[in-house]
Order: sequence, then C-alpha cells, then structure tokens
Amino acid sequence: MVQSAARPRSDASSSTSMRRDGLMDNRRIRIVLGRSPHTGSMPGELLDRLARLGRVEQYGDGELIYAAWRPMHRFWMILSGGLRVSVLSSDGSARTIAVLGEGSYYAVGALAKDGISAKSEVHSLGDTRLAVFDVLQLELEFSSDKGFEQCRRLLIYQRVWAIADLYGDLLDAPLQRRLARRLLGQALSAGRDPDIELWVTQTDLAAMLGASRSRVNTELRRLEANGAIRLGYRKIVVQSLALLRDAAGADVVPI
Repeated sequence: MVQSAARPRSDASSSTSMRRDGLMDNRRIRIVLGRSPHTGSMPGELLDRLARLGRVEQYGDGELIYAAWRPMHRFWMILSGGLRVSVLSSDGSARTIAVLGEGSYYAVGALAKDGISAKSEVHSLGDTRLAVFDVLQLELEFSSDKGFEQCRRLLIYQRVWAIADLYGDLLDAPLQRRLARRLLGQALSAGRDPDIELWVTQTDLAAMLGASRSRVNTELRRLEANGAIRLGYRKIVVQSLALLRDAAGADVVPI
C-alpha cells in the first residue's frame, strides 16, 4: 500500500503560527519590561506599545552582538542569559567592564542619538534571548509622545548614575562589599527573587573589580557559605536578595 505524501501546511496555517509566535514574543517582552526596575515604573500603555515593537532574537554562547565602532541603530533588552561588555584598547586587547543580565539593557547611547558608535564590543553569555528594538522605528512611533521622551531620559540617567555608583565603589569600598554590590546590582535588574542566574565568571569579576581571581574566589565562597549565592559553572545563582543586600550595604543601583 502506497502512503500518500504528507500535505504541506497551508499558507493560512503558517500565518496563524507566525501570529501566535509573535504574540508569545510580545508577552515575553511585556513581562520583562514590567518587571525590570529600569522600565517597570513607566505607564502600562507605553510598555504595551514598546512590547509590540520589539522582536525576540536568540543567541548561543559567545556570539557577537555589537562590534566596536559600528553605528548603533538598535536597542537591546535582555530577556534571559546575559551580555558581556568589553572595551577594546589600542593594541586590540579587550577588558570586561560590565556583565548585564535579565531585565537590563544595552546601547542607551543609541537612544540619545541614532547611529552613535562606541569602542566597546558585546557578546552573549550562555543561551541568550534579547528583545531588539529598532531606534528609528521607536522615533517614528513615539515622535510626539512626551511620556516616551521622559522614559528615554530616565534610561540614560540610570546608566550614568550606575556608572558613577560603580566608580565610587572602586574608590572606597573593600573588595567584599564591591563584589556583593556588583552582584546585587545585576540581580536587581531581573525584578524578581529568588534563583536569579547571573552569567558572570570569576575572571570577569576579577577584571571588573580590579582584584585577583583568587581573592574574588575567596569572597564568593564566603557569600556562598552565608546562603546568599550558589556557585555554578560560569554562572552564579542568587538564592537570597536579602542576604546579598546585607553584604552589599545600602543604595545599590540596578545595573
């Protein structure tokens, strides 16, 4: 008996599936936008519109997201996984300056001016999902929206304040506190608790904190023994924001 070939899916069925996937992506983006401390205070209607404009892109570990000195026309928000931001020196070597996780964002400079460039490069950490926004499309959608303009300024201000806070930590905080504050700042961006995965290695932490890897390892073990975190392969799981806050001190800014 000859079996008939499987019938190809109709255009209508394919279109329905694409719409369903699009709706799921919009919901995923909307959930993270509402949960993140960077965007959660924005009006709900504005977040709904933003979620509809974003698209979800998935990357494997170590993929290049942004190449240094290229014009920025996109704004990225992290749905899962992470991004490593590195600055390139004149000899071509790269130094990690930030690791961003769930609920955080990159390319705030593009919100200030579409097409701006930076000397940093960005790679994905682990399996990473990003909400990607076209800056020109945002400009067209919200050209006369004062609420969006305020939100744009807030995102820029938050980045400037976070950088100033990290610099202040480097000047006068002991390593134990600097480490806890760096981890807490990354974890706070997720807007939830517990079991927040931070895709950051001890090597990255040593570079960002200006300390040896062995000293960083010692302080991480103390935080783990206290129950604040759990160490894993190439990542750190925050088990208790409250305990991490105790180690970090007051006024930690989400990164």
